Amino acid sequence: MTLTNAAPPAEPTDAKGDGSARERREAKARRRRALRITIAAVVVFFSLVILGGLGWYLVSDVQDLGSETVAARDLLASSEARVADPATREALSAQIAETETLLAEPFLTRLTLGTTDAGEALTAATDAVRASMVDLARHEVTSARKSLKAATNRGEEIYAATKGKGADESVRSSLRAALDVGGAADASASVTFTGTDLAKLGQAEYDLSTNRSVVTAATEAMASAQDAVTCPAPDQVWDPDSGMLEDSELAKIPWAPDFVVRADVLDGLIALDEAYMAEFGQHLTINSAYRSYASQEELYDPSSPIAAPPGCSNHGLGLAVDIGGGVETFDTPQYDWLKANAEAHGWLHPAFAEPNGRVPEPWHWQSVLAREGS
Repeated sequence: MTLTNAAPPAEPTDAKGDGSARERREAKARRRRALRITIAAVVVFFSLVILGGLGWYLVSDVQDLGSETVAARDLLASSEARVADPATREALSAQIAETETLLAEPFLTRLTLGTTDAGEALTAATDAVRASMVDLARHEVTSARKSLKAATNRGEEIYAATKGKGADESVRSSLRAALDVGGAADASASVTFTGTDLAKLGQAEYDLSTNRSVVTAATEAMASAQDAVTCPAPDQVWDPDSGMLEDSELAKIPWAPDFVVRADVLDGLIALDEAYMAEFGQHLTINSAYRSYASQEELYDPSSPIAAPPGCSNHGLGLAVDIGGGVETFDTPQYDWLKANAEAHGWLHPAFAEPNGRVPEPWHWQSVLAREGS
């Protein structure tokens, strides 16, 4: 009997194909390893780039903050006595100390804390000091403008009062020139005032102060020139206000209301009268006080030294009184008492009116605010 279901013979093994598959697997594995290495290298590269950039940033940031701190210290030194508010310098000093403490910390500490806040705080503190310096500079410009304005007003008054009065015209022309230059300096300062340039503000203050000195000197020269031709005696001083005071500048003498003196010397005269009354039982006898320019013109006699020329008398400034009641004679008890006590109350007997003076006048007494003159 023949067997028909026997197993077929085995096929021969393909050794070449099996090797190709293994090679493909190994190649694939190699590619994977290469990819992992590449990725790792890229990660390392970018990490190094990031860390390097971060390090550069931190080093640069620290260097910038260091430079800002040095500049802040320079500002602190240069701003001494040059700020409107000293508290701004104190705040800057404290912030500098705090920033320097941070800069002295180790790298990792600075990395953790950061420098941004410190930089912003230092900037704010320096800005506050600079703003305060500008405030002070503007204040100084304002003060200088006021001083120049006062000098200019006085100069303009002298200039107007000397017109046609016989004084040296070249001196008067110099005064006019000084006033004009002073006006130009003030106009320039009004423009500079709105800016924040400290150098320009400082220059404006200097120009204003310089011109005030020039105007003052030119005004005094003009007054002296006018005095030379108007007031003959060396102890007389010409003043454009003499005899020209406003009613608001004068005050009535309470016990002699027909007479007035300059308001700011009345209290001393009242105190002197009270002391005199306690001694003699009566008020000071007032025979003359403030005189208008017209009144002085009526009294003045060029041939007599008794009354000063108009513009040269302290009576015209409301700073002199003529006293009777026994005072009008030298060596009386009343005269001697005034000599001993008047100055304590702001009044005195001038040298020109002493017995050996230019014009002996026991009755003439004047405020200590008065310039020597009749």
